[in-house]
Amino acid sequence: MPEAKTFQVQFQPIGKRLAASLDVSLFEAARESGLDLASACGGEGNCGQCRIMVLSGETTPPNLDEEFILSELELQQGERLACCTFARSDLTIQVPRESLITGQRLQIGSDLREIAPDPMVHAYLVTMVPPTLEDIRPDFTRLMDALAEAHGVTGLSASTAVLRTLSPILRENNWQVTAFVRGQEVVGVVAGEKRPLGFAVDLGTTKIAAYLVDLATGEDLASAGAPNPQIGYGEDVISRLNHVSRNPEGSRVLASKVRETLNELLDELVYQTEATFEQVVDACIVGNTAMTHLLLQLPVRQLATAPYVAAVGTSVTVAAAELGLSMAPGATVYIPPCIGGFVGADHVAMILACDLDEGNKTSLGVDIGTNTEIAIRKPGLSFLTSASCASGPAFEGAHISDGMRAASGAIEKVRITDTGVDLTTIDDAPAVGLCGSGIVDATAELYRSGLINQRGRFDKGNKRVGDGRFGAEFCLVPAANSGSNRDVVITQKDVNEIQLAKGAIHAGLQILLEATGTPPEEVEEVIIAGAFGSFLNVQSAIDMGLFPELPKAQYRQVGNAAVIGAKWMLISREARQRAEKIAGNTTYNELTTYPKFGRKFALGMLFPES
Repeated sequence: MPEAKTFQVQFQPIGKRLAASLDVSLFEAARESGLDLASACGGEGNCGQCRIMVLSGETTPPNLDEEFILSELELQQGERLACCTFARSDLTIQVPRESLITGQRLQIGSDLREIAPDPMVHAYLVTMVPPTLEDIRPDFTRLMDALAEAHGVTGLSASTAVLRTLSPILRENNWQVTAFVRGQEVVGVVAGEKRPLGFAVDLGTTKIAAYLVDLATGEDLASAGAPNPQIGYGEDVISRLNHVSRNPEGSRVLASKVRETLNELLDELVYQTEATFEQVVDACIVGNTAMTHLLLQLPVRQLATAPYVAAVGTSVTVAAAELGLSMAPGATVYIPPCIGGFVGADHVAMILACDLDEGNKTSLGVDIGTNTEIAIRKPGLSFLTSASCASGPAFEGAHISDGMRAASGAIEKVRITDTGVDLTTIDDAPAVGLCGSGIVDATAELYRSGLINQRGRFDKGNKRVGDGRFGAEFCLVPAANSGSNRDVVITQKDVNEIQLAKGAIHAGLQILLEATGTPPEEVEEVIIAGAFGSFLNVQSAIDMGLFPELPKAQYRQVGNAAVIGAKWMLISREARQRAEKIAGNTTYNELTTYPKFGRKFALGMLFPES
């Protein structure tokens, strides 16, 4: 019998790719591949929980169940029920968080030091005498007089957004309120005695990490993370920038998607702490240059083509209301300066949090992701040197046959022995694919075991190497033991994808060392930052040649340094000043203009000699 026609379906933001045949619903295809979608009715089309958004491709038309559960507008926008939808072409599907039973693991924390708070916004509790026929001072004047008398704060102003909230709050709360003051401006007024809170965000290409912070004490009150919803419009930044350039509504859509997710995270954080949105009076958002441009709806066409010029490189302070964020009416959002076209505010935040600008060692800071940023600091020099490597999304599981993001059932550790394969999955669930750390482990183990050679080619003469649909492959988990009822494999194409990613990072590190006249043996420390770097097996990364040989270097994994840098800039004026200085004192090296880049990239793709 001829093989049934199948289509490739990408489920975002979880990063899962699977094959779906004509007669299998997307709900069933997802379940068979170990991706559990919410469903109270078991896929019968009755509960409406397995909602998805069709971003691209052709499907069967909506059936009567969908027309009953979903509104006409929702259907027009591409919303469907996975249990009622069948593929008729390759598809890209967006899965809302509420439709996923198990979400992906999102690295939020870090082990970096804390700093003393010196925030931009301060809180002042005041109690006022109510107006009478003999005392008819306006409400704002009454507040100003109370602040001057109780705290010596004078010469203040307020926006109309703040003034609209003032009169009802005063009267509903017996004329006792807390005024939040930034410089000479009242940015919010709340009932009773309340602490001022801040929102610190690392807006990553694939993941968003956020903290709610007490501005007065610097204490972390809550943290949360979410996938970046823009993934459905491109897994890398260039794809998203091109989408905006090609589509008139692209800028608005991508900005609104990420702003909605920021509000969802803020809602979650406020709920965890039993605070109010009106207490959130300041925010700091960091991200690479493309991510902050998309958030602010800045022009990006010039950013997507050589010489990759940002619309603005200085820091930006924007009203939270302009971004649609649910914060105090006069709250602002600070976005730090960027260094180059693809070295943005997140890199500045990483340098800040890791103290690379003030260290006394020859140190490399490496933030590994879809775009990998590198910085080097040498003692005695007042400047840093940075570079950016287009390492691609392979370390996030993209473009890997059984790749996926770090969710339940993802293989995260691998060891190949003479008798089999030892592995660890997230949540100890049955294996359904490999996340980034598992991909690095598996590749390093294949090379250690002699199953691939220095050029990354499988040894087809080895009986452990199989012949799959796409050529040579190695089976990590047979179908009988997997959570998807099919083999979990790593293929020749997968190895090649990893070689491309590691080649870019390896070349970037080598060129940065050469450009700064730094012999490899002088490097004393390598700081590995970022969510992927948190779970990376450093020895596997060294063995596979992700890093060049640095014989005296000590490796340190610090977690999500960018969000810690954002938190520092949120609570400290001095940290913001350091950030501005870092951006001004960092030299950016464009790797593609380096004469030997192509050769170093090609050599970096090779696995190191034993």
